[in-house]
Amino acid sequence: MGPVQILIVYNSALDARSVSGVQTYFAGVVEHWIAAGHRVDFLVARSAWPVFQSLYPRSQLISSDDLFDPNRYLGQTWRYLPAFAWRMLTARFTRLPVQYDVILACAQFIYEVGPARTLARRCRAALTVKIHHVLSNQRQPAGLFDRMHFLSERTTARWLNREADAILCGTALIAQDFNALESQLGLSPSKTFATGYGIDLERIPLSVDLPKDFDAVLLGRVHEHKGVFDAVPLWQAVRARRPGARLLVIGEGPHRAELMARFEAAGLAAGVHCSGPVSESEKVALVSRARVGLSLSREEGWGLSVNEFLAAGLPVVAMEVPVFRSVFPGQLDLVPQKDITATAARVLYWLDHPEEARRQGMAGREFVQRYDHRRVAAEEIGILSAARASQLAR
Repeated sequence: MGPVQILIVYNSALDARSVSGVQTYFAGVVEHWIAAGHRVDFLVARSAWPVFQSLYPRSQLISSDDLFDPNRYLGQTWRYLPAFAWRMLTARFTRLPVQYDVILACAQFIYEVGPARTLARRCRAALTVKIHHVLSNQRQPAGLFDRMHFLSERTTARWLNREADAILCGTALIAQDFNALESQLGLSPSKTFATGYGIDLERIPLSVDLPKDFDAVLLGRVHEHKGVFDAVPLWQAVRARRPGARLLVIGEGPHRAELMARFEAAGLAAGVHCSGPVSESEKVALVSRARVGLSLSREEGWGLSVNEFLAAGLPVVAMEVPVFRSVFPGQLDLVPQKDITATAARVLYWLDHPEEARRQGMAGREFVQRYDHRRVAAEEIGILSAARASQLAR
């Protein structure tokens, strides 16, 4: 089959500054799809266009929402609900530049899959999705917003089981979780494709011998589900032993202001630098200036920030989530979830043993050679093309 025209539905993008791991993953594969002759566009709220124009300069952006601007209230997640409802509705009448062959929901959330279903019907296109984690198999819901996501995940599982032409999953573990959810709902398990993720090693220099300005780095969306608030007592414990220790926080998100306020209240502001949103090149340069990578996340579908730490040659201390042992076997210094004392002790260990940290960094860099985004891009475009061909044959 020749070139295909793909529309990626990305309604969960909220603001003009945050860059998530999923957005970074798409930046890698989309560039290769376009270079191979395919067309790849995004349906995304106008408030997020600055980020998307930077990440996907060769894609056309189609607005799903010209009304809501969450940049003004990132910390008030309940206020996103009207925006998500509106974005689901606009899929019915948004003007499209072409008749797309494949509609790809960027995740299994209802405000991604719902509009993707509508658009697939409008275009008579293949309906596809990439699932990055299954919420009901990772944690218990906390608060109204979480509970709505959990309940809607059951709805989207039914839709995808019945209508999807291809279901991509980040890992085999995620595919198992999705099939388990289907079974819980009394559905026959769908065929899934565990395609993984990748990084561009050519743009990430090995940093083991570069000058270091920071003792540890935390990278990613600044959200409570990423465990960011644990960084405050953690850094208190580290600075109790090393008073001059400096923590680098890279990223934007709804809880950045609260996180910085907590650092300030704890008297840690002098030992923490929060970069806020930065470009990809700035991010790479900043990571290379740190000695230890940190992951405090409560849930992960893969761990792109961990992958980037390993690529840069950093030893990584990570609070354990199920996927890490299968994706990065033997490469991470794993500690129990929410164990601040153990996490601080392991950070201090690597700071106290620079030569061992260097050896671990070299080993991590060698390990992640297997995770190249070119392989992921080639495999996934093959699956999407086959889904379109199968849909046309019906």
